[in-house]
Amino acid sequence: MVTVKVSSKGQIVLPKAIREKFGIKEGDELEVLDFGNEIVIVPVKKDLKLRGLVKFEKPVKEILREIRKEEEELEAKE
Repeated sequence: MVTVKVSSKGQIVLPKAIREKFGIKEGDELEVLDFGNEIVIVPVKKDLKLRGLVKFEKPVKEILREIRKEEEELEAKE
């Protein structure tokens, strides 16, 4: 786990190791998802030519919420 601080302008710096691991470069866009008590940052790859190839019955955000809820329920049982 990596901890970052929020600047007075509301900015954070992604550590170099994270940027390298996910191929994030200056000018790249990141999507910020709000899951109530959680924030998820996802790189947006515009040059991905397969975009739209896979169709889901539900929006990806809803699928991620369901997965998170299932994980929380499993953790609560332990």
